[in-house]
Order: sequence, then C-alpha cells, then structure tokens
Amino acid sequence: MKTMDPVKFDPDCRSYPFENGEIIPGVKVTSASVEFRGQRGPIKEVGVNGCQIDDMIKFARMTIEVFNKKIPCRENSIAITKLQEAELWLLQRKLDREELGVEGKSK
Repeated sequence: MKTMDPVKFDPDCRSYPFENGEIIPGVKVTSASVEFRGQRGPIKEVGVNGCQIDDMIKFARMTIEVFNKKIPCRENSIAITKLQEAELWLLQRKLDREELGVEGKSK
C-alpha cells in the first residue's frame, strides 16, 4: 500500500492518507471513501477475487500510523500495537493451517 507523506496529508481534503486507486486486491481507495471487496471462497479453489480480513486490519493499522505521525498520541500508539497483535495471530492461524495442509481450502 502506498501512503501519502503525513506532512502532505490534509484530512480536510481527503478522508484517507492513501493514493487513489486499488492498493491491494479488493481494497479500492478514493478521495472520499474506501471499498473493501471481501474474498469469496478459498484462494486455492477460486483464485484471488477480493481482500482478506488481514488486509482490512493492515489498512486500518497503516491509516492510524499516518495519523499518528501527523498528530501523535498514546491512544493511537496502543491501537497500532493491538492491530499488529491481531495481524500476528492471523499469521499464526495461517501457518497452523499450512502445517495441516488446509490453508486456502474449504476445510
């Protein structure tokens, strides 16, 4: 994902600190909104057709990181840490499923 320089980000002009366009599969950013198109079906069975929950969490974390660089506060820092923790738990789930041979499948 390509974020704007926090110095250049003006929340009065843009809702989100990302450039316009699709930034990852299933996540489309415009100047006024963000659209998340969720993955429909397991990737290994249907291919990539949207974003994962992990991508939504990453988007939220990166957004807060840009805001926190512009106007830092303890609450933002804690939220960033908790979102990083969520990303790690989802990665652990993926690794466990890979070890079981069921990652990306309807099992």
